[in-house]
Amino acid sequence: MIAVDVMSGEKPPEVVIRGALKALEEFNVKIALVGDEAHIEHCLKKVQYDNKKIKIFHATEVIMMHETPAVACKKKKDASIMVCTRLIKEGKAQGLFSPGNTGATLVAALMNIGRVDGVLRPTLGIYVPTVKGASLLIDAGANMDCTPEYLAQFAIMGEVFARRVQRKKNPSVGILSIGGEKTKGNELTLKTYDILKDLDFNFVGNIEGYDIYNGDVDVIVCDGFVGNVVLKVTERVFKLTFEFVGQEVQDHLLQRIGYAFLYPAVRKLRKKMDPRMYGGAYLIGLKGSVVIGHGSSDATTVYNGIQMVNSGIKNRVNELITEQLEKYGFNKKKNSSGDQKA
Repeated sequence: MIAVDVMSGEKPPEVVIRGALKALEEFNVKIALVGDEAHIEHCLKKVQYDNKKIKIFHATEVIMMHETPAVACKKKKDASIMVCTRLIKEGKAQGLFSPGNTGATLVAALMNIGRVDGVLRPTLGIYVPTVKGASLLIDAGANMDCTPEYLAQFAIMGEVFARRVQRKKNPSVGILSIGGEKTKGNELTLKTYDILKDLDFNFVGNIEGYDIYNGDVDVIVCDGFVGNVVLKVTERVFKLTFEFVGQEVQDHLLQRIGYAFLYPAVRKLRKKMDPRMYGGAYLIGLKGSVVIGHGSSDATTVYNGIQMVNSGIKNRVNELITEQLEKYGFNKKKNSSGDQKA
């Protein structure tokens, strides 16, 4: 069963529910709708669905986007995202999708679900559209301050995800840096390079910012601060591209005529670059399959997000991460704070 937080996003609950019901039909999954029970039941009365595959779990509270995650999760024990994560903890669900506060989802997951054995820090992986399809950028904002061991684990987890979920046979892994040479970068990237070069997968070294969208590297590793900046810039540049095209075309008749012929290609390009088609960011390294959608997630985003959650479950991502961390010795030692170290 997959839990869906219908209350935390910016869109009305009925929009989230509509996406969940479409996923219910397409992927043959069971869905737990979490939120205000009366509101959810009211929404469901308007549509047809298989009631054997839907359960409602009542939540009396919602964590808003502006709230401080740690404080809100401790204060609002019955928030919808807290209920979702408890369903996984209790074995009633195997994964969840939420379009809510990213930080709150991470905190709630750590409180109620916990990390996969050997994982130092869970990490956010996002799809970045490229000329060859989509690459995985990891970390996209879960960990602002990282150690080389964190980044090395992000690389391992990202490689597993790309291999199992994206179905890439031998995914290449690179470190986002300021130059392709192994001597380029800050202390964090240099030390991470030294760890990754000795691991048994397709490590290609450093890549620069303009290499991200070429599609030559399947898994792009960086700390959460850099990754989140890349994510936000990517989203804005793609939107700006179409805005510029629209501005240039509208004032000239011949350009409007030409654009009419190009529109099918532009529509395909827009779909490829549309973040809704990727569902959201996958929170890798937790004992559950967790995807966080954008706050403005619509039914399409929810549908694709649930597909990603389901894919993580079916492809045993967590089990394989544990195996790889054991292989590389990341679960052999613990420091005084309880984090495993290589």
